Amino acid sequence: MAAETSQTLDRGLRVLSLLSDSPEGLTVTEIASALGVSRTVVYRLVVTLEQHALVRRSSDGRCRLGMAVLSLARQVQPLLREAAVPALRRLAEATSSTAYLAVADGADLLIVAVAEPPRSDVHVAYRLGSRMPLERGVAGRAILATRTDRKSTRL
Repeated sequence: MAAETSQTLDRGLRVLSLLSDSPEGLTVTEIASALGVSRTVVYRLVVTLEQHALVRRSSDGRCRLGMAVLSLARQVQPLLREAAVPALRRLAEATSSTAYLAVADGADLLIVAVAEPPRSDVHVAYRLGSRMPLERGVAGRAILATRTDRKSTRL
Protein backbone atom coordinates (compact mmCIF):
# COMPACT_ATOMS: atom_id res chain seq x y z
CA MET A 1 0.00 0.00 0.00
CA ALA A 2 1.40 3.40 -0.99
CA ALA A 3 2.07 5.91 1.77
CA GLU A 4 -0.22 8.90 1.95
CA THR A 5 1.36 12.12 0.75
CA SER A 6 0.48 15.79 0.81
CA GLN A 7 -0.52 17.05 -2.62
CA THR A 8 0.09 20.67 -1.60
CA LEU A 9 3.56 19.97 -0.24
CA ASP A 10 4.36 17.92 -3.33
CA ARG A 11 3.33 20.80 -5.58
CA GLY A 12 5.33 23.29 -3.51
CA LEU A 13 8.43 21.12 -3.78
CA ARG A 14 7.86 20.78 -7.52
CA VAL A 15 7.68 24.59 -7.77
CA LEU A 16 11.06 24.83 -6.01
CA SER A 17 12.52 22.18 -8.29
CA LEU A 18 11.26 23.98 -11.41
CA LEU A 19 12.74 27.25 -10.20
CA SER A 20 16.07 25.62 -9.41
CA ASP A 21 16.28 24.57 -13.07
CA SER A 22 15.33 28.06 -14.31
CA PRO A 23 17.90 30.69 -13.29
CA GLU A 24 16.08 33.24 -15.46
CA GLY A 25 12.95 32.65 -13.38
CA LEU A 26 9.43 31.63 -14.31
CA THR A 27 6.09 33.41 -14.23
CA VAL A 28 3.12 32.02 -12.31
CA THR A 29 1.56 31.13 -15.69
CA GLU A 30 4.69 29.23 -16.78
CA ILE A 31 4.80 27.33 -13.49
CA ALA A 32 1.08 26.48 -13.74
CA SER A 33 1.57 25.17 -17.26
CA ALA A 34 4.57 23.05 -16.24
CA LEU A 35 2.71 21.56 -13.25
CA GLY A 36 -0.61 21.18 -15.06
CA VAL A 37 -2.55 23.08 -12.39
CA SER A 38 -4.43 26.38 -12.31
CA ARG A 39 -2.75 29.76 -11.92
CA THR A 40 -4.70 30.25 -8.67
CA VAL A 41 -3.15 27.15 -7.12
CA VAL A 42 0.34 28.21 -8.19
CA TYR A 43 -0.23 31.76 -6.98
CA ARG A 44 -1.12 30.46 -3.51
CA LEU A 45 1.94 28.21 -3.49
CA VAL A 46 4.22 31.04 -4.58
CA VAL A 47 2.82 33.45 -1.98
CA THR A 48 3.32 30.84 0.76
CA LEU A 49 6.86 30.04 -0.38
CA GLU A 50 7.54 33.78 -0.62
CA GLN A 51 6.46 34.26 3.00
CA HIS A 52 9.13 31.74 3.99
CA ALA A 53 11.72 33.42 1.70
CA LEU A 54 12.05 30.24 -0.35
CA VAL A 55 10.81 32.10 -3.45
CA ARG A 56 11.16 35.72 -4.48
CA ARG A 57 9.32 37.56 -7.22
CA SER A 58 10.99 40.33 -9.16
CA SER A 59 9.30 43.44 -10.50
CA ASP A 60 8.72 41.69 -13.84
CA GLY A 61 6.70 38.99 -12.05
CA ARG A 62 9.25 36.23 -12.53
CA CYS A 63 9.74 33.85 -9.63
CA ARG A 64 13.17 32.68 -8.55
CA LEU A 65 14.54 30.76 -5.61
CA GLY A 66 14.77 32.86 -2.46
CA MET A 67 17.58 33.32 0.02
CA ALA A 68 16.13 30.89 2.58
CA VAL A 69 17.11 28.06 0.23
CA LEU A 70 20.73 28.95 1.01
CA SER A 71 20.24 28.53 4.75
CA LEU A 72 18.77 25.08 4.13
CA ALA A 73 21.58 24.17 1.74
CA ARG A 74 24.25 25.48 4.12
CA GLN A 75 23.55 22.48 6.35
CA VAL A 76 24.52 20.14 3.49
CA GLN A 77 27.80 21.86 2.70
CA PRO A 78 29.74 20.57 5.75
CA LEU A 79 28.71 17.01 4.90
CA LEU A 80 29.75 17.48 1.28
CA ARG A 81 33.06 19.02 2.34
CA GLU A 82 33.74 16.23 4.85
CA ALA A 83 33.15 13.59 2.18
CA ALA A 84 35.23 15.37 -0.48
CA VAL A 85 38.34 16.50 1.43
CA PRO A 86 40.11 13.09 1.71
CA ALA A 87 39.84 12.52 -2.05
CA LEU A 88 40.89 16.10 -2.78
CA ARG A 89 43.97 15.71 -0.54
CA ARG A 90 45.01 12.54 -2.35
CA LEU A 91 44.53 14.27 -5.71
CA ALA A 92 46.49 17.35 -4.62
CA GLU A 93 49.37 15.19 -3.38
CA ALA A 94 49.43 13.02 -6.51
CA THR A 95 49.39 15.97 -8.91
CA SER A 96 51.24 18.59 -6.84
CA SER A 97 48.36 20.89 -7.71
CA THR A 98 45.48 22.50 -5.89
CA ALA A 99 42.35 20.35 -5.98
CA TYR A 100 38.93 21.83 -5.28
CA LEU A 101 35.27 21.01 -5.33
CA ALA A 102 32.91 23.67 -6.62
CA VAL A 103 29.16 23.73 -7.16
CA ALA A 104 26.87 25.97 -9.16
CA ASP A 105 25.01 28.48 -7.00
CA GLY A 106 22.77 30.51 -9.27
CA ALA A 107 25.00 32.25 -11.82
CA ASP A 108 28.10 31.67 -9.67
CA LEU A 109 30.57 28.91 -9.03
CA LEU A 110 30.95 28.38 -5.27
CA ILE A 111 34.12 26.76 -3.88
CA VAL A 112 33.04 24.31 -1.15
CA ALA A 113 36.23 22.31 -0.50
CA VAL A 114 39.93 22.88 -1.21
CA ALA A 115 43.10 20.85 -0.78
CA GLU A 116 46.50 22.34 -1.54
CA PRO A 117 49.56 20.23 -2.31
CA PRO A 118 51.96 19.69 0.60
CA ARG A 119 54.96 20.38 -1.64
CA SER A 120 54.88 22.57 -4.70
CA ASP A 121 56.94 25.42 -6.09
CA VAL A 122 53.87 27.19 -7.46
CA HIS A 123 50.19 26.47 -7.14
CA VAL A 124 46.85 28.21 -7.53
CA ALA A 125 45.05 28.91 -4.27
CA TYR A 126 41.27 28.93 -3.91
CA ARG A 127 39.62 30.39 -0.85
CA LEU A 128 36.84 28.31 0.67
CA GLY A 129 33.52 30.05 0.01
CA SER A 130 34.86 32.18 -2.83
CA ARG A 131 32.65 32.79 -5.85
CA MET A 132 33.14 33.56 -9.49
CA PRO A 133 30.74 33.79 -12.44
CA LEU A 134 30.13 30.42 -14.06
CA GLU A 135 31.33 31.82 -17.40
CA ARG A 136 34.75 32.78 -16.05
CA GLY A 137 36.61 29.49 -15.51
CA VAL A 138 36.75 26.00 -16.89
CA ALA A 139 34.81 24.44 -13.99
CA GLY A 140 31.93 26.85 -14.44
CA ARG A 141 31.95 26.39 -18.19
CA ALA A 142 31.82 22.62 -17.74
CA ILE A 143 28.74 23.02 -15.56
CA LEU A 144 27.13 25.33 -18.11
CA ALA A 145 27.84 22.83 -20.88
CA THR A 146 25.76 20.19 -19.07
CA ARG A 147 22.67 22.38 -18.73
CA THR A 148 19.76 21.71 -21.03
CA ASP A 149 19.29 25.38 -21.93
CA ARG A 150 22.37 25.71 -24.11
CA LYS A 151 21.27 29.08 -25.52
CA SER A 152 22.70 30.80 -22.44
CA THR A 153 25.93 28.77 -22.56
CA ARG A 154 28.91 30.55 -24.14
CA LEU A 155 31.99 28.38 -24.23
